[in-house]
Amino acid sequence: MSNQNFNRIVIVGSSSSGKTTLARELSKLLAQPHQELDFFNWGPNWTEVPKETFRKKVDEFTANEKWIIDGNYGRVQDLTIDRATTVIWLDYSLPLILSRFFRRSFRRTISKEELWNGNRETLKNSMWGKESLLMWILQVYKRNRIRYNDMVENDNQNKFVIMKNPKETKRFLLEIRKA
Repeated sequence: MSNQNFNRIVIVGSSSSGKTTLARELSKLLAQPHQELDFFNWGPNWTEVPKETFRKKVDEFTANEKWIIDGNYGRVQDLTIDRATTVIWLDYSLPLILSRFFRRSFRRTISKEELWNGNRETLKNSMWGKESLLMWILQVYKRNRIRYNDMVENDNQNKFVIMKNPKETKRFLLEIRKA
């Protein structure tokens, strides 16, 4: 890790893996700006912004010298992963992801926590239906693992840091604090 460059960090992994929590912690420790890709993608009332608008906002943020961003949007990978000096992959197990998802969804629903641009999670939009976050997690979990494994295998810059469980992530943060 001592050779790792933390100027431009992308954190990827399944929904509910802890990407944003880790990004916020790193933002504080490294004094670097952080943003969620969901913030750029979702307008009011859960409407997706136009692709061009999304790309422009991500491009502006990642054109800076230092930043931390989290999310898995393949359509801006050239602006995030390709520009990153470090890619942190939270490669956690599906049972852990699902337990975190249920706890987080209940907490957000009860607290009515605002996510991005006035949007709030409800039990309906998080757990029921083809468009729910739960279905999204189940649909893309395996696909994203294949995608990121392929990236790691082709990573000739050694910019990937893989964390298989929360204990590894905690150890990583401790090393950052010590540095």
